[in-house]
Amino acid sequence: MRPHRGFRTVAVSLLSGHGSSRQQPIFFVGVKTMKKLAKVLSRLIEGLTALTGWVSALCLVAAAFIITEAVIVRKIFGVSTIWQTEASVFLLILTVFVGAPFVQKNEHHLNVDLLIINLSPRTREMTLIVVSVISCLLAGILAVYAWPMWWEAVVNNEHSESLWGPPLWIPYLFLPLGMTLLFLQYVVQIYGKITAFMQGNFDAESKRKEV
Repeated sequence: MRPHRGFRTVAVSLLSGHGSSRQQPIFFVGVKTMKKLAKVLSRLIEGLTALTGWVSALCLVAAAFIITEAVIVRKIFGVSTIWQTEASVFLLILTVFVGAPFVQKNEHHLNVDLLIINLSPRTREMTLIVVSVISCLLAGILAVYAWPMWWEAVVNNEHSESLWGPPLWIPYLFLPLGMTLLFLQYVVQIYGKITAFMQGNFDAESKRKEV
């Protein structure tokens, strides 16, 4: 019986942190480690979102230049355009889907606040969290169904039927990639909103420019 009692004493000592004056309880150490890991992942996702935002902006500018070049070449020099139309469309698709996480990061997506603006700040934040969770699930579902479509284009070596004939896995990649990044960005924002809500830190209606 004594070995059993000794084992229980050691176990209770380890869990409660009595084994050492400097040692913290194992449970709290695990929680702190998870919080640090969450912060690292959040910073990584935020950095990746910022990078894709800049890439999307550059692609939008590139698409504008390509369209301008196509108009000049065709109208002034009378030369037929082969790749300009598809290239500009591909860049615009990238801008829309891959740039979506950056827009969500700054909460600049178009929203209708006809009903939510009349709610109290606490109720409004709860509603925003629920809406964010639903949007996160939708982005995840789109990503799950879009990745196989992209992989099928890679395996089958599908190409466009145009004269240029670029591989279709390139434009097919933008939808699953963008939705995956949007899903991750929503996860980061939902975590931040829930943490702030539990601490009582949520923006007042007068401080929120967009809902």
